[in-house]
Amino acid sequence: MKFINLFAIMLLLTPLILAKTKEEWKTRTVYQLLTDRFYRDNDDRSSCGNLRKHCGGTFKGITKQLSYIKGMGFDAIWISPIPINQGDDYHGYAFIDMYKINPHFGTDEDLKELIRQCHKQDIWVMVDVVANHVACIGEDYGRIHPFNKREHYHNPCQIDFNRMWQDKYMRENCRLFCLPDLDQSNPYVRSELKRWVRYIIDTYGFDGIRIDTVAHVPLDFWKEFADAAGVYQVGEVLHGDVRIVAEYQQSLDALLNYPLYYAMKDSFTQRQSMKRIYNSLQDIKRGFKDVTVLGTFIDNHDQPRFLHGNNNIPGLKNALALIFMAEGIPMVYYGTEQAYNGGGDPNNRESLWDHMNTRSEMYQFISTAVSSRKRSKPWEHPIEYLYYDNEVLVIRRGSVIVALTNVRWRVQRSVVVPSFFNGKLLRNVFNRNDVIPVSYTHLRAHETVLDLVCRLLLEKKKKKKKTQKKKKK
Repeated sequence: MKFINLFAIMLLLTPLILAKTKEEWKTRTVYQLLTDRFYRDNDDRSSCGNLRKHCGGTFKGITKQLSYIKGMGFDAIWISPIPINQGDDYHGYAFIDMYKINPHFGTDEDLKELIRQCHKQDIWVMVDVVANHVACIGEDYGRIHPFNKREHYHNPCQIDFNRMWQDKYMRENCRLFCLPDLDQSNPYVRSELKRWVRYIIDTYGFDGIRIDTVAHVPLDFWKEFADAAGVYQVGEVLHGDVRIVAEYQQSLDALLNYPLYYAMKDSFTQRQSMKRIYNSLQDIKRGFKDVTVLGTFIDNHDQPRFLHGNNNIPGLKNALALIFMAEGIPMVYYGTEQAYNGGGDPNNRESLWDHMNTRSEMYQFISTAVSSRKRSKPWEHPIEYLYYDNEVLVIRRGSVIVALTNVRWRVQRSVVVPSFFNGKLLRNVFNRNDVIPVSYTHLRAHETVLDLVCRLLLEKKKKKKKTQKKKKK
């Protein structure tokens, strides 16, 4: 009997032992994709005719193209919600049966095989989850499983987006658009949502979860939900105010860093001062419990793409360089590597299979940036601010100096660097011919990340050949 009890305890502990912690997630770089838009498993590369409907991407399609993702150096992916949705809801955010896999994406075994192949290649898998609402079914609740009763939902009312942040009751109880709002204060709903998230972690082996519409559910529920999941969680609170977003880190490991996103958009696309980013980084550091695990991003499926309405490739490179080297876990939206420039939903949800060019400028840039991040391990070093003004921001993470600008022409600044760099050379990792001695203190800030050339040169030193005497015959 003692043996049986011990064995049962071991089984209960196993998911926790195997789960990837938030500390481990700091070392990862995430590639976000929409399952329906990434790759078709039949290799059909014709473009999607209607972005408001299913386009044909599948779990098998992702599995087929893991080399495309791995080629940029990414070691984690974030995929769409997996439950079956109704009709043309290709995105996954409106389930009708929480426990059934979306047949448009593939089968239960297809998903398990995707995760097996990812893990074989040391790619972790984050799944998007929804615990706020269900599909647009009006009040025909019997169509939803397992929440098929009227009592499982809040009374119907509509969110007014102009007043949502001033009215907490509205935000947490009313419907987003036509989506019936689950009542997490109902004991059955509360327990079933927690049971489900544990079920998908145990069944498929996900390494993390991204949580949709966090601000629309009471804060106390998320602590229980996170504990049930037992893996790293990053939540979505779509607001630029640090105070509003940071509150939810009381219950979750991390949030998407929307305050930094809005600051980067202002500085790099609207030409606001680079002090806007500097001030935002300071506010974020003060406001969040742990900034090092926040999800940093410059594009996602809810926002017009960075390049929409402009062709500011230098600005995009600067923004990406910042998210790769600032505090947080970088999350890059699919298509950024092909310079996609779609506008709002659904135009920012393009198909990728017809533009998977591994030699494109942005694919190569991202590959280099991810490689530099892995080599320099910025998560092991504090962030230091070396210089900032209206046009330039220069930061240091360990052996790396990141020089950023919001202008498209070359600029020069005199920058005082720590004594660590004395007598050393700095090399632009995006241009091996761009080498700067520290004594020449004008660091050029133009779409660049600068890395220590001395360290890389040591890696490139050729080993001396051992001379062997020829044996006499």
